[in-house]
Amino acid sequence: MTLRQQFSLLTGLLVVILLAGSLVLTISNGRDYFQQQLNARAYDAATSLALSMSQMQEQDTVQLSRLIDVLFDRGFFSAIEFHPVKGDVLHRRSREALTSQPAPSWFMGAVTFDMTAAEADVTRGWQRLGTVIVTSHTDFAYRDLWAMVRSELIWFAWVLVVSLALLHLLLNWLFRPVLLVEKQALAICEREWQVQEDIPRPRELRRMVLAMNKMVLKLQSIFSEQSAMTEQLREESFHDSLTGVLNRRGFDERIAHILQREEDHSGLLILLQLEGLAEVNRDDGRQAADELLSLLGEQLRDITAVSAQAFSGRRSGSDFALYLPCSDSLQAEGLLQQIHGQLITGVLNQRYGLVFHLGAVFLQSERDDPSHALSCADAALRQAQRHPESTAQLYDGSNSDKEWSAGEWRQLLTEALAADGLSLQFMPVLSGDHGSVLQYEVFSRLSWQGEVISAARFWPMVEQHHLAARYDLAIIARVVRMLVKTPPKSGVRYCVNISAASVLDDEFHLQLRGLLTEAPELAGYLAIEIAEPALGGAEAALARMATVLRTFGVAIGVDQVGTGSMAFAYLQRLPLDYIRIDGSFNRGLHKAQDRRFFIQSMVQIAHNLDLAVLGEGVEESEDVQVLRQTGVDGMSGYYFCRPIASLADAHQWSQPTDEG
Repeated sequence: MTLRQQFSLLTGLLVVILLAGSLVLTISNGRDYFQQQLNARAYDAATSLALSMSQMQEQDTVQLSRLIDVLFDRGFFSAIEFHPVKGDVLHRRSREALTSQPAPSWFMGAVTFDMTAAEADVTRGWQRLGTVIVTSHTDFAYRDLWAMVRSELIWFAWVLVVSLALLHLLLNWLFRPVLLVEKQALAICEREWQVQEDIPRPRELRRMVLAMNKMVLKLQSIFSEQSAMTEQLREESFHDSLTGVLNRRGFDERIAHILQREEDHSGLLILLQLEGLAEVNRDDGRQAADELLSLLGEQLRDITAVSAQAFSGRRSGSDFALYLPCSDSLQAEGLLQQIHGQLITGVLNQRYGLVFHLGAVFLQSERDDPSHALSCADAALRQAQRHPESTAQLYDGSNSDKEWSAGEWRQLLTEALAADGLSLQFMPVLSGDHGSVLQYEVFSRLSWQGEVISAARFWPMVEQHHLAARYDLAIIARVVRMLVKTPPKSGVRYCVNISAASVLDDEFHLQLRGLLTEAPELAGYLAIEIAEPALGGAEAALARMATVLRTFGVAIGVDQVGTGSMAFAYLQRLPLDYIRIDGSFNRGLHKAQDRRFFIQSMVQIAHNLDLAVLGEGVEESEDVQVLRQTGVDGMSGYYFCRPIASLADAHQWSQPTDEG
């Protein structure tokens, strides 16, 4: 029962008690009053009748009866009797004085009048002739007393209705700050910091609202401080303070995670050297050189912003490195020349007239040695420095995979999509405490003409040919169809990573909503996530999409957390359910205290916002133990299990007992 209902019930009960007490007093006093009046009237009537009889010359029975009838016919008396000393008794009696019942039977049964018969002697001189006895009728008393009670009942009923109505208005006014405080508390749970501007006047409510506002501002300050501290730790540990790109350590750890994990990779590693920085530093000063490097870092961030998997870093002085996903060496060659063209035609080169040397290597396999990859890129860089005609060279390495032109890729992707050539694999995500399955990450493969193409290879072409929204929708639809055939496990989510292009596509939103509407019972088992580096231009669209998807029960998450450049305040702004720490932070975690502290800080921030924290890319037992100590809610990686091709097999998979 709500407090408002309790107040209303208490008020109604008090009014009823007052009504009952007032009615009891009204009935008691009224009955006493009418009883006194009736007895007095009977006494007056008896005295008057006895006096009239005493003045008669002769005691004629007929005349005596006429006197009694005159008084009796008025209807105020139930009995009039004359008892002569000698002779027969003369009397008149009546049961009812009114033609209709004066009051309800239950009322007349509950209220009784104690009527006393009035007596008066009839005398002549000193001689007593007889006695007159008169008894008043109670019908009129019942009628008037019931009218009083009924009027009072109606009055109190109106008082009760008006009181409850006024109480309702009063409680609405009084409880409005309480309701706002409730909304304020719920908003905090939804990661919104609302401050009430309308401060109530009542002292108790005023203090409550002010205290709540103070708490909201304090929580916001704590969250901001935690986010700022974590962002500062990330920037100091993994980013170059001057250019804003990754520092040498940050780049090496990211590229090592991509190349050494057991998943397939396909991308272009570029080493970039800026020629002439020393001359700018000597001629124009250090400030000009720093400004040049800062502008170059900004340009490199713009180049890598085209893909969530792309990143750049500064290795030393004027040496930089980039990694961009691509499908084959043909695309890698075109991408390298495109980047070189952007650098030499950009504002930076026009202002300073600099020379950029680029050496690159195309990497595509399940595992690569980062040192060897960097050596190959460095060899291409040295070749570019010596080449008189071109300052961008791609390392000439052997590649056994079949290559297609851009047109052939588009035809392949379109026909494979039409022929339902997608195949899915499932990676279990285990809870951090007891090892139960929380999620299944969904990985896609493309089957075409007997060849299985990994997502690392075909997805860059999907994005290049603007097919991401169609492919993302096809993957989600495929998951739903598989869940129809193989019922989902209770409490488990099936997670699909979608691209920023899909988030920004309104048609994708409509088609996804239609798909979920057709299978609402399965929507609650799905999770949709987007990579953190892709959030920059898609945050508003993701917020709109997430608001709609959450009505179906779909969970929303962010992947590759820690690799983007956005401030962590987006965790508070977006309606998220979980975040997934990028595997580059988890790889070798037991040997990196600063990364461990970074993950612990992220866990604390996320848990304060009721977000689950998951870790991915775990491949060593030491990292599993350390990751558990940070407080993450779940983890996944090749240490536990490789991706499973069948959903039924994934459901039957269980963690080995030594890790359970």
